Amino acid sequence: MNVCFVSPEYFPISGGTGAYVYYLSRQLQKLGHNVHVVARHSVDSTEMVDGVNVNYVRGVGNPLSRYWRFARSTFKKLEELNRNFGFDVIHSNLPLVPSFAIPEESANALISTVHSTWKGEAEAIRRGSRRKLNPNEKLMLRFNSLLRSYEKKLMKRSDALIAVSLYTRNELTELYDVDEEKIHVIYNGVDIQKFKPTRDRAGLRLELGLEEEQKIILCVGRLYYRKGITILLKSIPEVVRKFGDVKFVISGKGFKKNEENLRKLAEKLKIEKYVMFLGYVPDEKLPDLYAASDIFVLPALYENFPFAILEAQSTGLPVISTKVGGIPEFLTNNKNGLLVDPGDPEQLAQRIITLLQDPELAKELGRCGRSLVEEKFAWPLIASKVVDLYRKIST
Repeated sequence: MNVCFVSPEYFPISGGTGAYVYYLSRQLQKLGHNVHVVARHSVDSTEMVDGVNVNYVRGVGNPLSRYWRFARSTFKKLEELNRNFGFDVIHSNLPLVPSFAIPEESANALISTVHSTWKGEAEAIRRGSRRKLNPNEKLMLRFNSLLRSYEKKLMKRSDALIAVSLYTRNELTELYDVDEEKIHVIYNGVDIQKFKPTRDRAGLRLELGLEEEQKIILCVGRLYYRKGITILLKSIPEVVRKFGDVKFVISGKGFKKNEENLRKLAEKLKIEKYVMFLGYVPDEKLPDLYAASDIFVLPALYENFPFAILEAQSTGLPVISTKVGGIPEFLTNNKNGLLVDPGDPEQLAQRIITLLQDPELAKELGRCGRSLVEEKFAWPLIASKVVDLYRKIST
């Protein structure tokens, strides 16, 4: 089949949508399909990435101008590519791709994966203080109605929607009144060969500048309000009162002011020596970071189906996360992880302490997490479900 993905994120990976398209497109290429990607970059270019034909189109400026420019450039590029290749499927990714980015009748079938929704994100972050939001989040709130209108148009135009969780499916039916028959729940996947347990933890820690004997508690995610990083920082004083030899490692990019505010909060809580902000870690280095850690924590306030938890489980780490979105669909409390209420630093601290006090429990949770991803979330399994949907919709 001739398939073209449309996503503002691709390679180098910068977020969940980019990871989804990168790994899924590679898997489809391995299965013998002819795969193209149209993605955003600072300059126009075309290159081959792991056998996938990637067409980068310009999208620069502030978040809104990047959104419009990427959409306009994508429209033209898709017209050109479709004339040359005749696509069976165009696979777009919501909410980051607006309806006017996709030309009418540009493929036999149009399928959209819904990673989250503009309305769902807005409702989640409105509960917090506006001063904690970054410029992207503030713009998203200000223009939410307009963004939702383009989002809904693409949902309506799509022949099928892939929801990355049951929670996402419910968002579509309850917030957007989408017919449930149009929605197909296909979970995200993980590269279980890339993210796997390792015995060379000491060597990895030396390479990453981490102390060999410390307990490393890792959090991976953009420094956005909805990721709950402030909740994590507020949990740390109680943890260090019980366990002084710990380091909380936070990997993720954000606006400079966001990281400054988080650092100031760490200073206010007198925990700055226990926290390390790594900034953006390239995708090729992430497996080493997981493998060098002892516990993974994602105290999210809103998530549909986070890749970071799958990557941590695939590496064999015990995971602590929150009872939000699609997370409880694959993270079962006291079986393959621990779940806490969102926005509760005291409860989060107690769960971290539990794993630090009980290394056998931590080991068992990590083992069960690895077994789960091997059985249900390896990319070949996910890709086969996507291809089945392609064939069903495009023929």
